[in-house]
Amino acid sequence: MRKAAIAVVALAVLGWLFWRSVQSTLAEPYTVDAALVSEWMLALRAPDLPGPGFVVLQPPDQLRAHLFNQIFNRTMESMTSPTVAAMPLLLHAEYRRAVAVLPPDEVLQIAEEAGLRDEVPAPICIGVVRRPGAGSTRQLYYARFEAPGVARFREALARRQGAAGVGEPFVPGEFPPIVPIAASDANFGSWWPLDPTEIDCLAPLVVE
Repeated sequence: MRKAAIAVVALAVLGWLFWRSVQSTLAEPYTVDAALVSEWMLALRAPDLPGPGFVVLQPPDQLRAHLFNQIFNRTMESMTSPTVAAMPLLLHAEYRRAVAVLPPDEVLQIAEEAGLRDEVPAPICIGVVRRPGAGSTRQLYYARFEAPGVARFREALARRQGAAGVGEPFVPGEFPPIVPIAASDANFGSWWPLDPTEIDCLAPLVVE
C-alpha cells in the first residue's frame, strides 16, 4: 500500500514538473527578423478572398510561415495557417452592415489619411483565443501589434459614415490589431469580431 502511494506521489510530481516545463517553453519569447515586420501593405480585399478583413495591413508572407513554425514546434498541435497573413482593420461584415454607403475607394482614402499607408505596427506578443467547438476546443493563435493608426482610421470612418446620415451607425469600438497565424480549423473568418477581453498574451514577440 505504501509503495503504491509513493508511486502515485512520484507520478504526480513528474506530471507537475512536465506541466511546468511546457508552460515555461510556451512563455519564452518568440522571435522575428526585423525585415518581416518593417514593410506592410495597405489593401482592400474582395469578398471572395479568404479572411475577415475588407481593409487590411499585410506583412510579408514569410512572417506567417516563420511564426507558424515556432508555434507548432512548441505546441506540437495539428493546426492550419491562413492562406494570407493580414491584419484586419475593417471587417467585410462591418462594411456591408454600416459602411457600404461609402465606396471602397473612399474607405481606402480614409485609411491613408489616418496614416495607415506608412504604418509600421510594433510587435507585442503571441497569444491565443480558445472557444468551445463541436466536440473539442477551437484555438486561434495570433501575433499582436501596437498600431495607433487603426484606431484613428476607425474613428475617422465613423465620422465620415455618420456625416452621410444613411443606415446603421458604424461604431469604431476597441479593435485589437492582430495577425492570425494558426488555428485548429481553416475557418479564420469565424473568429471575428474579436472581443478585446479575449486577447491575451502567451509570450513576448521580440524583433531580432
